[in-house]
Amino acid sequence: MSCGDFPIYHSLFFQKCAIISIMVSSIREIGENIKNSPLFIGDINYDVPMSEHTTMKVGGSAPIFIEPENEISLAQAVSTLKSQGIQVFVLGGGSNTVVRDGEMQRAVISMSRLNAISIESKNAAPFEIEDFPEVKEAAEITLTAGAGVTIEALNAWCVKYGILGFETFAGLPGTVGGATFMNARCYGTDFSTNITEIKYLDLDRIPASLEKYSEYDLKYSLDDRSFISVYTKDESNSGTDWGYKQSPMQKKNAVILSVKFALRGIDLYVTAGQSASPRISDYIWKKNAEKIADRTEKGQFKAPSAGSVFKNNRDYGKPSGAIIDELGMKGTKIGGAQVAPWHGNFIINMGNATADDVEKLVNFVMEKVSENTGYNLEPEIIFV
Repeated sequence: MSCGDFPIYHSLFFQKCAIISIMVSSIREIGENIKNSPLFIGDINYDVPMSEHTTMKVGGSAPIFIEPENEISLAQAVSTLKSQGIQVFVLGGGSNTVVRDGEMQRAVISMSRLNAISIESKNAAPFEIEDFPEVKEAAEITLTAGAGVTIEALNAWCVKYGILGFETFAGLPGTVGGATFMNARCYGTDFSTNITEIKYLDLDRIPASLEKYSEYDLKYSLDDRSFISVYTKDESNSGTDWGYKQSPMQKKNAVILSVKFALRGIDLYVTAGQSASPRISDYIWKKNAEKIADRTEKGQFKAPSAGSVFKNNRDYGKPSGAIIDELGMKGTKIGGAQVAPWHGNFIINMGNATADDVEKLVNFVMEKVSENTGYNLEPEIIFV
């Protein structure tokens, strides 16, 4: 999107496994093995159209689509798939993901049900807000959000409980896991700004079978397992691990499980189950509404798209959308895909696009920009 945001989730692969053709009979057998495990709670479906789960609304089908209910169920599914040499694609909001046409050669795991939010409040300290002078103090808040929490739900939660920190991301489609992985950037603010910890499933260390662990261990001591890790963000690594659209998770073969943030609560009287005062909630809601209105005005919700197509490169002196616009490429079409007439860095689905149309148009724009300017645009969207 225009501010460079893309709350999708990332594709994850078992790097040592060869791509295999997934046969219908075998994948259903594997799915039943997962579903029948006492460690698994969730749903498993087959031949699921990925156009229904991505914002571009194109692409083929997933041979198996797994929605684990919790971290244990996720670990069990991943372990079983790993034992069969099946690659995994982890899906969050699907807003910068384009699934290619035809049947995927990977299992899809949706993070949608890992969507819990909790907070811990610490001592209050003096705090001032220029346009809300009634606020004199704010509590330090540690907020933990599951990777499947949508940004919309996160913003609504913060409005309800009077917590500041995510206003610039209002209107961003997608999930906490995806925004963390890609380090989404909106209105000059990186998603990583308030991150303190990331809990993740290490795919290189998870065993091909969890049978050696007792059900009790997995249910009550999952954090003690060797395949669960925690990344701590602090002053020693924030400048090296994080950058524009860059996060340390991009270098790991891992699934983000949850993320902790350091935020501020401006209603000091909020307790468990109690909402913030209407005046405070209204203040935060209006901040969110401003960003949503700006996105709407820029046409970000006019048609199905995958968000911003290309990263911005500061060395080029201007945003990618402006470069494409100056070359007169807005409105360019290939099949049912089109460079949005209102923004050079959006490619939209006019209603009948295929994933192949989108990919061809992305490549065409890159070629024309390179030929005319010498700039090599880098895509943000992920083709799977």
